[in-house]
Amino acid sequence: MKFSYNWLKELVPFKESPKQLAEFLTMRAFEIESMEKRRGDVALDIKLPSNRVADASGHLGMAREIAALKGIRITKRVSRIKENKKQKVSEFLKVKIENSDDCLRYTARIMTDITVRQSPKWLRERLDICGLQSINNIVDATNYVMLELGQPLHAFDLEKLNRKPEKIKTITVRRPRKGEQIETLDKKIYELSPDVSLITDGDTPLAIAGIKGGQASGITEHTHTIILESANFDPMRVRAASQLLRLKTDASYRFEHGLDPNETVAAVDRLATLIQKLSEGKIVSGIIDVYPKKVFAQKIIFSVSDANRLLGIELDPAFYQKALTRTGCTVVQHRVSNKDRLVVVPPTIRRDLAIPEDLIEEAGRILGYEQISPQLPEFATVPAPRNDKRYWEDRVRDCAIGSGFTESMLYAFTSERELAQFFIDPATAPELANPLSPETKYLVPRMLIKYVSSTVENLRNFSVVKIFGTGKNFTALSKSLDEHNALVLAYGSRDIAGKREFYELKGVLAGMFEQLGIDDYGYGDVLTTEEHHHAAKLFHPYRVAHINIGNERIGMIGEIHPAILDEMKSRGRVVAAEINFDLLWKHAQDEVEFRPISKYPAVIRDIAVVVPENTKTEVIQDIIERTAGELLIDADLFDYFQDEEMRRGDIKNLAFHLTFQSPDRTLTDTEIEKLIGKIIAALEMQGWEVRK
Repeated sequence: MKFSYNWLKELVPFKESPKQLAEFLTMRAFEIESMEKRRGDVALDIKLPSNRVADASGHLGMAREIAALKGIRITKRVSRIKENKKQKVSEFLKVKIENSDDCLRYTARIMTDITVRQSPKWLRERLDICGLQSINNIVDATNYVMLELGQPLHAFDLEKLNRKPEKIKTITVRRPRKGEQIETLDKKIYELSPDVSLITDGDTPLAIAGIKGGQASGITEHTHTIILESANFDPMRVRAASQLLRLKTDASYRFEHGLDPNETVAAVDRLATLIQKLSEGKIVSGIIDVYPKKVFAQKIIFSVSDANRLLGIELDPAFYQKALTRTGCTVVQHRVSNKDRLVVVPPTIRRDLAIPEDLIEEAGRILGYEQISPQLPEFATVPAPRNDKRYWEDRVRDCAIGSGFTESMLYAFTSERELAQFFIDPATAPELANPLSPETKYLVPRMLIKYVSSTVENLRNFSVVKIFGTGKNFTALSKSLDEHNALVLAYGSRDIAGKREFYELKGVLAGMFEQLGIDDYGYGDVLTTEEHHHAAKLFHPYRVAHINIGNERIGMIGEIHPAILDEMKSRGRVVAAEINFDLLWKHAQDEVEFRPISKYPAVIRDIAVVVPENTKTEVIQDIIERTAGELLIDADLFDYFQDEEMRRGDIKNLAFHLTFQSPDRTLTDTEIEKLIGKIIAALEMQGWEVRK
């Protein structure tokens, strides 16, 4: 926002050069973004924080800020309004506000016998340096007072209001009617909606409240009687209307940040006296002031000891009383307390001063932050209680990364197209009321589909893709929304056979469960017809299993259905595990059993067994482990084989590494062969062929 250096200097007698003033304000108040020399003056482009627009968007407000920071007084201005006692404002105008929430205050004056002409040079130059174009003396006066006081104003041609014979005109602040339009001063036509507030003569729109005036009541060279408006409009409604109409003005910028309604009378009086000097007009006696809900200054109890603690410096109550008084506050001693407490009443224009901490910040700025020595805060450090869910998330993350997976954080939004690819009914996915695009129309019912999509996409550039992540599954119920955290691991490969990936992912899960202290996990078939049908929609119907911990089902693992991968034009197979993380971490435990590493060598033997196609690996491992006893410390599947002949015969070949070791002696070949013989006998009892 641009300010005139010369104008500020007229209002407050500082001695600093433009550069010095810019440095001073940047260190104490507002950042100066740029300076530009123009016609014997300097335009200061000052960046105002949003909470200071109410009091500092005008030159007088900025002058008050400079005066408070430097401890000097503002130059006194003597300006008395001269009214024409022969006429009363009530003989010309009445004001009606249909919704007091839309317009907090509406103040108006009437002027007669004005002359519309070009503004004097000094006024045109003042507007120009602040980035505004000169129109005529009346319009320029409204802009000048806005730049001076920060309060937007507007002038209407009274004779253009409601061209009926009634002598007393009416201004009505209301919402637009259906299909209503307005042509603004720049001759653009806007379609109006109920989100907009209008200034009307009852029927015809005269202005978009708080934003821009209309052509219907604009000031021309034929104007003789005018209405001067100084109002306060609801900031949220002004902002909504400005965004809806894509129309931003100097007035809307100020109103949407929230202005003090107690400033409207001073602004309209200042405008009337200025126009009187510029056009020799007469000010009608009296003022219209509709103020339904008055805003009063609020008391704040200020603690000197709290202020000293936060600022980190010892200052006496007298300093705070003087400093806060310089900012325009009224400060008195608390009657029922000691000198530590003060009662502070900020002016209503300082809307940023609402709590004691705001006042402490003001005192610090008055003192100067450079006067406060930096020091470390003193407080007791107490560790936060452990968040179990977050703790186990980190443990799972470490396990997945350690197994070669890369964490991927994906959006929890999906589209009808993506849901259709995975045969998911959109009715099960919660639909957003205001999606940013069709691709984000729904919350994702299964995060699994996002990780599969990402894996397929990455397979276009990589031969192997391993990603994982946690996210929320959202399911639309009849009257509510079900959501839970899901852990997804996806493994994609261009390998033609595509069978080792399933077992590798299964091994990753085994390692993860072990790291989480879970030993009673297992896998189960998709047994019921309904479950089988549901799982087969996403997974290969014969390469899918439930993941169980004890008797609780926590997720699924399987190969993604070939039909889905074909639809997505995948360049490889994808296997994935989907786990309800809210159930998983509740089974996890920190207790770990440590066993000493045996100093005796381990012996490894390989064994292969030909079994029917539907035989579970866990069943074979269980037989091997029960038969071998304690000397068998590990049994790992390392190969899966099935040629065309075996496929026709519905059989498969599984090969295992068997690791034997004793904690107290070296095992002999005789012992090992005896154990292998027992294992072979146990497997052959099942009718299976064993290949050593």
